[in-house]
Amino acid sequence: MPNISDLSIMLFPWGAQKTSVNEIVEIAKLAEDLGFYSATMPTHMTMAPSWLFETFPNHDVLDALAIAPVIAAATSTLKIGFNSILPPLLPPYQWAKYLSTLDVISNGRLITGAAMGWWEEDFTSMGVDRKARGKLFDEQLEVITQLWTQDRVTFDGEHYQLTDIPLEPKPVQKPHPPIWIGGGVKSIWRAARYGECILAFWPNADEARDLWIPKLKEEGQKYGTDPKLASFTFAYVADSQRDLEAYGSKLQTAVAFDQPDVDPQQVTITGSPEACAERIHALHAAGVWHFVVEFQFHGLETPSFAMKQMEKFAKQVAPLL
Repeated sequence: MPNISDLSIMLFPWGAQKTSVNEIVEIAKLAEDLGFYSATMPTHMTMAPSWLFETFPNHDVLDALAIAPVIAAATSTLKIGFNSILPPLLPPYQWAKYLSTLDVISNGRLITGAAMGWWEEDFTSMGVDRKARGKLFDEQLEVITQLWTQDRVTFDGEHYQLTDIPLEPKPVQKPHPPIWIGGGVKSIWRAARYGECILAFWPNADEARDLWIPKLKEEGQKYGTDPKLASFTFAYVADSQRDLEAYGSKLQTAVAFDQPDVDPQQVTITGSPEACAERIHALHAAGVWHFVVEFQFHGLETPSFAMKQMEKFAKQVAPLL
């Protein structure tokens, strides 16, 4: 049966108001105290006023890569990750070096969440062609894992070339830190080839059981691996139906992704403690191995709001798991 250690939380280096590093670290420390598995952060480069950020009064975004070592220093058992890094935006050696160093700093607590990315501004801000991100991503995964596991690496790809290059320090975790591939069904093969799991946006129980799990097994057989299914979604523990309805508009904004027909109550862990636990049980029974839950409505709410929700979840939902 699942428990709170089967859930991770997502932190935000931005917010409706300017968010301080201390606030983000406090959320991470609370997550550790409550028993959550890991804390992850998105690595978006800019909060250009598009999509849901059109309504934000604040467009400041801190660099998650700079904040992660601070979280590592302030915690001792909490896993630390990203949801997700966007490898096409930087050279693979730079990623391999940074992530390996972070694994050393945290004494082997790094989770490498990686995705191709879809947010146009992330690519234009870095001068990278978004259309090439698939090939860039695949070469990145190959180069990074080789640098982590081999003494010297020679690689001759379409986009990256290395000749007899070493990398030190190597990661603490062997053969390398776990890689969580963020993406859809088309990225399942990447999870099977390189990752511990595929991290998908809120599959329902039928989709998990009938689509994701069979495809993961099929691709895993090709590579001799056992990739798992993880689910990312939002969470809100409500005091009553009226309370839930009061927050419905923010949940709708957070999950819509330009799809106003999406019903947030069908794709999130929300409602009474019993309803939240029931949904987690159903998804776990369908094959979801891990949950990354988000208590801040993608930064539409404050860090203090998220912390109150985390405590409510730990006290009211976790015992039902």
